[in-house]
Amino acid sequence: MLGPFEVSGPDGPVAVTAASRRTVLALLALHAGRPVGVSTVVDALWPDGPPPSARNSLQSHVTRLRSALGGAGLICLDPAGYRLAVPRRAVDVLVFEDLVRDDATLGAALELWRGTPLPEFEGEPFRGVAERLVSLRREALARMVARSWGPARAPREMASAPADSGGRTAPDRAPERNGTAGYGRAVDAVERLAEEAAAEPCWERGALVLAEALARDGRRGEAVEALRRHADAVVDRLGLDPAESVRQLQVAILRGELDPDAARGPRPDAPVARPVEGSARRVPLRFSSFLGRDAEQKELAEMLRAPGLVTVAGPGGVGKTRLVAETVRAATRVAWIDAADVSEGDFLEAVAVGVGARIGAADDPVAVIATAAREHSVVVLDNCEHVVESAAVVVEAMRDTRVVVTSQERLRVDGERVLELAPLNERAAARLFVERSGGKTANGDVEEIVRRLDRLPLAIELAAVQAAALGVPELRARLDDRLDLLVRGRRTADARHRTLRAVVEWSFGLLDEAGRIVMRRLSVFAGAFTVAQAEAVVDVPRAAAVIAALVDRSLVVRHGAGRFRLLETVRTFAAEGLGDDDRRSTERRHAAETVAAAQKLDRQLRGPDQAAAVAAIDELLPDLRLVAARGGPERRELAAAMYRYGYRCQQYEVLAWGRDTTGNSDALAAAATHAWGRGDLPEARELALREEPLGAPAHEVLGDVALVLCDPAAAREHYRAMDGEPVHRVSGLVGEALVAAWSGHTAQAADLANEAVTLATATGNPGARAEALYGLGEALGDTDPARALKLLDEAAALAATVDDRLFRGAAETAAVAIRSRHGDPAQALASFREVLGLWRAVGNDTLQAAALRNLVVLLVRVGEDETALLVDAALPGTGVYPAEAARLDRARAAAAERLGPLRAAAARKQRTTTVYDEASRAIDAALSRMAG
Repeated sequence: MLGPFEVSGPDGPVAVTAASRRTVLALLALHAGRPVGVSTVVDALWPDGPPPSARNSLQSHVTRLRSALGGAGLICLDPAGYRLAVPRRAVDVLVFEDLVRDDATLGAALELWRGTPLPEFEGEPFRGVAERLVSLRREALARMVARSWGPARAPREMASAPADSGGRTAPDRAPERNGTAGYGRAVDAVERLAEEAAAEPCWERGALVLAEALARDGRRGEAVEALRRHADAVVDRLGLDPAESVRQLQVAILRGELDPDAARGPRPDAPVARPVEGSARRVPLRFSSFLGRDAEQKELAEMLRAPGLVTVAGPGGVGKTRLVAETVRAATRVAWIDAADVSEGDFLEAVAVGVGARIGAADDPVAVIATAAREHSVVVLDNCEHVVESAAVVVEAMRDTRVVVTSQERLRVDGERVLELAPLNERAAARLFVERSGGKTANGDVEEIVRRLDRLPLAIELAAVQAAALGVPELRARLDDRLDLLVRGRRTADARHRTLRAVVEWSFGLLDEAGRIVMRRLSVFAGAFTVAQAEAVVDVPRAAAVIAALVDRSLVVRHGAGRFRLLETVRTFAAEGLGDDDRRSTERRHAAETVAAAQKLDRQLRGPDQAAAVAAIDELLPDLRLVAARGGPERRELAAAMYRYGYRCQQYEVLAWGRDTTGNSDALAAAATHAWGRGDLPEARELALREEPLGAPAHEVLGDVALVLCDPAAAREHYRAMDGEPVHRVSGLVGEALVAAWSGHTAQAADLANEAVTLATATGNPGARAEALYGLGEALGDTDPARALKLLDEAAALAATVDDRLFRGAAETAAVAIRSRHGDPAQALASFREVLGLWRAVGNDTLQAAALRNLVVLLVRVGEDETALLVDAALPGTGVYPAEAARLDRARAAAAERLGPLRAAAARKQRTTTVYDEASRAIDAALSRMAG
């Protein structure tokens, strides 16, 4: 693959013609002997998104590949994915990577090169692999030439060997040196380096090595010309001045200090730039793929177009070092200083060594460092969160140099540009886990694992190692113990990156005592919080300032406008340090603050700002759950406060908090509504009546129970008792309108619903208006179906804006029922699927049953008689109002007549526990038949 894609077998070339199969084979070959996850192969085949048949298509490609390769055992399907069962030595790319690591085998590595690598594979991961291979080859050429033509080499040693008939020095007679065997003489390497330098004229290292080699071979004019081409390109293409090292080498060449007859290299006082020993550290190299950071890499590259400071900030383990390394890797003259193990007192010396600065006794160290830094295209100061004061002093002096700092907090110096590095997105995080663990594809377990690991790349990689040993389900089950579970990082990694606990301990170790106290107390929050909420819970002086500092250190992260949260891993670590007494008192403050927030939002939920209140409650849900789970009186208060949210948004988990509570009618009404939604009407009635006096919520659920049981008198009584707040009165009027409409009193129903619309409009509450419009649409369903549909569509749209799933679903159910009687049956069937899906998703069995009764009528209308009778027989035996009962009786009779007595009886006797699935199948079958 180091050139056009070719496959060879024992009997010669093997033809693999189809592009998709070549893609599969190339990807497996890059991982020879190791499994490649199915999802990784699918992503490579279909980078814009796989078709539904992706897995079947992949299996077909693999089958055909096995046939073409002549052996079923060459491509194996392991639990971790597909594996090409060949050794690394059978793949030229892998052989090249192995050989290029050692100077002694550089020539053999370069001999494998046949042209642009992987030229036909334009997508990922091939593009990244190809770029890395090109970079490795280029650096290998420079290394080989530098070793062969260094100052210790005899000037024309290689060039003077006898030539063969083709004009080349005979390889078997040429003196070989420094790993050039198999690739030709050193002069051949120089010519190839010249080709690379011409193709990449801004490549500084290539130009310097080439010019020095040419000069030492007596080709002074060509050496000067090579430097001139490089200098012109840097000016024209990059708008930069050539490096000082280029000028110094040019002077040395023109003085003849590198000529072949010069005394073994330059004079000791020659002005050729040489870094001090140990100063040059290479950009960290990782051979694993780099996923999910395309946008950030482009942003960082754009920020580095101009000199100045760029700080890449983010929490520990988020991938700051890797992002910077991958971004600057292609650049030349990069000075990389890793400050992880450097103390504040030693930082200046470490930077001086890294940039090649020689500091005299009387020199200003910072000024000398700044001068030396100008010789580098980029200076990287990595892992600086513990030396921010010294780093700030140094970078302020390097204003005309491109400087990148990685740190958990910004330096806060003039002109600093900050790239805040967030965790990976969901898709990239899951893909990283699957690839590193050797899995097949992402599933629910994987998605939960990466979510609970905050989508931090380091944590995901540590987890992937354990997943290979424990299995994904077992790893997921043990994530509560993540700090002591994820302990098998890369052996070559820094100690603080080998375990998840070490990563967080490093960050905590940089905090003062106030910061540690605040972090531990913030761990009682399960979700996001405002600064005001945090101040009330942590209960320390100047809490806002401490939280701001923690945000700067990336230990507290922003979570939308004005809200913050702890990463779950950080929260787990912080909670470990919270003492028992401190925990109890902090949890009490947290519970009180959460209940107060819930009660405030409940009031807001009934006014014009309903949408904002719903969004805020959604954000608060993790803490509501946590407080409810702790029990105590706060659970009862939360259930009461969340009744309207739970009912209107169909959040049955929230409504269930009212079970087993006493002393609060509204909390018991929430529990009763939970039972009503599950279809347990007797329990709903018992719970709602358990605590007196009854509030509006209790009357509402008792009215709903009576409405479903076809007890109009009881329903009216409870709906009329819903007085007090305007939004409660709107609900009562709508309930009365439904009783009247379904009892056949349409004029009375319309009057009640119109009164509700007027009152709801005055409240400015979107949910109340949606409820009232729904009631009016139900009242007009049979007398004015066209207007009713407009009202119901408006109600559903308005309800959706405030996530009112109850009245969005009710309006859509009513609309589809009207269309099933009066409109296009195909449109009605398509809408029924969405309505049934909504009720099933929220878990409301009562309203799903009501929708299915309407579906029975429609199924008979389109000829799905057997399924209609099957669905009808599976429905619970609740009462039905006269108008609906008449429609159902007509539909049953029509179906029985068409089927005949025996088939109709057989259909009614069938019992199914999957009535939803039967209904969905019937809808699909009918739509397919109607479409021809």
